[in-house]
Amino acid sequence: MADIKPFTGVFINKDRVKPEAVFTEPYDKISPALRETYLSRSPYNLVRIILGKDEPGDTDSCNKYTRAKALYEQWLAEGVLSKGTAPAVFVHEQEFTPPGGTGSYRRLGIIARVKASPFDQGEILPHEHTLSKPKADRLALLRTTQVHFEQIFLLYPSASPVQAGAGRELLAYQDDLGVTHRFAAIEDPAEIERICSAIGANTLYIADGHHRYETALAFSQEQRENCTHRGNPEASDYLTASFVSMEDPGLVVLPTHRAVANLEAFDEKAILAKLEKAFTVTPAQCVASALGSSGQRGVFGLVAPSGFYHLALKAGAGPASEFSHCPPLWETLDVSILQVLILDKVLGIDDEKLRQESNLTYWRSAEEAAALVPAGKAQLVFLLHPTGVQQVKTVSDARSRMPQKSTDFFPKLATGIVAYGLDSN
Repeated sequence: MADIKPFTGVFINKDRVKPEAVFTEPYDKISPALRETYLSRSPYNLVRIILGKDEPGDTDSCNKYTRAKALYEQWLAEGVLSKGTAPAVFVHEQEFTPPGGTGSYRRLGIIARVKASPFDQGEILPHEHTLSKPKADRLALLRTTQVHFEQIFLLYPSASPVQAGAGRELLAYQDDLGVTHRFAAIEDPAEIERICSAIGANTLYIADGHHRYETALAFSQEQRENCTHRGNPEASDYLTASFVSMEDPGLVVLPTHRAVANLEAFDEKAILAKLEKAFTVTPAQCVASALGSSGQRGVFGLVAPSGFYHLALKAGAGPASEFSHCPPLWETLDVSILQVLILDKVLGIDDEKLRQESNLTYWRSAEEAAALVPAGKAQLVFLLHPTGVQQVKTVSDARSRMPQKSTDFFPKLATGIVAYGLDSN
C-alpha cells in the first residue's frame, strides 16, 4: 500500500503576484525561448528557481542551485511566497480543449505527498526509461534547496474519491494554452485520511515525472546514509504528486512525433524500398491521410521530401524475435515498433545515437513536425498515434518500460501552484 499523506504547502501571495505571471510548465517542457518569455513576465517567475543557468565563475559553493536556494528564501522573506498553517491535500482541476481537438475536458488531480519506494516493491511503477543527466540536475537542485517545487503525475486504477468543486478554493487562473485551473484545499483530518487511504490502496503508475521520482529515491537514500536531513527526518522520504484516476474522462494522452535529421548519405528512395519489406507504403495527400485511423498496431504517417506516406505493418512482419533484445511487450507498442524496425533497422539510429540525441527531435504538433521537411529542417518525420492509458498500465504491470517520449499527458501540471519544503510536515 502506497504511503500517502497531506503536507503543509508553500504558496504564492496573490496580493503580490499573479499566477499567470509566475507559474510555468514543468522544467523539462521549457524551451530556451519559453524560458526567456517566463523571465520577462516577472522577477518572481518560478523559472528562475527550477531552471537556473550556469554563469562564468560558478563554483561548488556559488552556482545556479545555490542561487535558487537564495531566491526561494528571499521570496519567503519578502512575502511573495508564504507557508501554509496546517497540512492539507489539494484538489487541482484543469479544464481544457486538447490541441487540434474540439469540446471541453475537465481533469481532476489530488495533490498530496507520497513516500518514494523502490520500484521492486511494486507500490509505484514506471513506464519509461530515464537519462542520468536530468536526474543529476534535479538531485542537485533538491539537495541544495530542500524543496520539491513540482509534482509528479501519478495514475491510479480506481474511481476518484473526490468530486469536482471539492475543497476551499485558493486560486483560479487561465494559462498560456487556454487551460483553466482551479486549486483548492481539503483540510478536514477525517476527509484527508479517507482520501489518502482510498488512493493509497491502489498500485500507482508514473504518468509524468520519472526523472524526478528517481531523483527523490536517490535523495532519500542519500539523506539517510549521510544523516544530513534538516528539520523533519521523515520529510526527505516523500515527494509531492498529483494523483489522477485512470477512469477520469479528462485523461488525455497526445502522441509525440519524431523528426529525423543529420543522417549521413541520406537516400530517400533506398529508405522507402527498405520500409516496403515490412510495411505497406501508400502515398497520401496530407497529415491526416498519412496517419489514417488509430487502433491498428504498427501504423504511422511518414513525411519525406517527395511527400506524405501512410505506413502499415504487414501481417507477419515484426515477429517477436525482432524484439528479443528489448524489454517485454515492446512488440505491441507503436513507439517501439518504430524504434526497432525503422529507426534502428532501416535508418541506423541505434540506442547509443538515441542517447546522444543527435538525430531525433520530438514534436507534439503533427502539422509543425510535418512542416520541418519542406523547410529543410528535417530529412524525415514519423507521425504517431497516441499510446493508450491501458497500454501504460499493462507495460508497467509487466515490469517493463517504454522508449522515452512514448506518452504526452495533456495538459501538464502547473509548476508553482504549491511547493513542499522539507522543513514542513
